[in-house]
Amino acid sequence: MSPPGNGAGRGAVGGEPYLTPGERQETQKALDECEEDTEDARRGGDEKDRQQLLICLERGLHLRRKLYAENSPQVSTACRALCEACNFAATHMLNTENLKGAHDLLKRAEQVADRNDVDRAITWNNLACYYRRMGKLRTAVTFLERALAIEEHLDSADAAQTHLNLCATLSQLQRRSEAINHAQSALIRIYETLSPHMLNGELSGGGEISREHREQITVLCIAYHNLAVEYEYLKNFDAALCAYASGLRWAGRFMDESHQIIGILKNSAEAVKAKLPHGSSALRRAEDLMAGFPERRG
Repeated sequence: MSPPGNGAGRGAVGGEPYLTPGERQETQKALDECEEDTEDARRGGDEKDRQQLLICLERGLHLRRKLYAENSPQVSTACRALCEACNFAATHMLNTENLKGAHDLLKRAEQVADRNDVDRAITWNNLACYYRRMGKLRTAVTFLERALAIEEHLDSADAAQTHLNLCATLSQLQRRSEAINHAQSALIRIYETLSPHMLNGELSGGGEISREHREQITVLCIAYHNLAVEYEYLKNFDAALCAYASGLRWAGRFMDESHQIIGILKNSAEAVKAKLPHGSSALRRAEDLMAGFPERRG
C-alpha cells in the first residue's frame, strides 16, 4: 500500500523526501547529534579538528537532504557551510604545500557552490591560486575570469583583489597590456569604494581609520606597485616612477612608517629614479606626489 499523499511510493511529499514518522524522528535525532559534534569541531583549531569539521558538515548535509527538499533553505545553508569549510581548509593546505589535498577540497567546494554566486567566486579564486602554484597559468586565468565576471555583476569589493590576481598571473604569461589593464581596473574599483568615505571626511588622515579602510588602502598601494612593475617591464620608467610615488603618497598618509609596503615602494622608486635623466618631468611629478596630499583648506 502506498504511503498517504504519495501515490508513487517512497517519493517526495510537498518537495521533501518521504520518510515515515519514525524514520523522520530518527534522522532528526542523528542531525541534532551531528550539530553538536560540528560545534565541538568548530571550537578546535588544529588539523584534526579541521578534518573532523569537514566530516561533520558532510554528514549534516547528507542528513538534511534526507529531511528536506534539495532547494530548501536548510540544504542551501548546509551547502554554504561546507563550501566555506572546504575553502578554508584548502587555503591552509596550499600554504603547507599539500596541493593534492587542496585540489580535492576545492573541487568538492565547487560542487556544493553551484547555487551561490559568492561561493563560486571564492572557490574559483582559490582554484586559480592552486593552478598558479602548479604552473598552469592559463587555467588560473580562466578561473579568475570566471570569478571576476560574478564579482563585477554583484558589484563586489573583492573584484579589486581579483583584478590584481589577474594582473600578476598575466604578468607571468608576459601579457603586459592585459596586466596593466587589470591593475588600472583594480585602482578604479578601490577608488570607487573609498571615494564616499573620502568625501565624508573618514579618510582625512587626521585620526585612526578602520581596519577595513586600512586593508582597502593596502590593496590600493599594491595595485600602484603592480602597475609600476608592468610599466618597468615596458621600459616606461616615467610612468613607473609616478605609480610608485602615488602608492607612497597613500601609504605615507595612512600607514605606519614600518609597514612593509612603504619600504618596497621606496626602494623601487629609488631604483627607477636612477634610470631617468636629471631634470625629468617625472622626477618633479614624483617629488610632488611623495610630498603627500595637500592640506585641506578650511
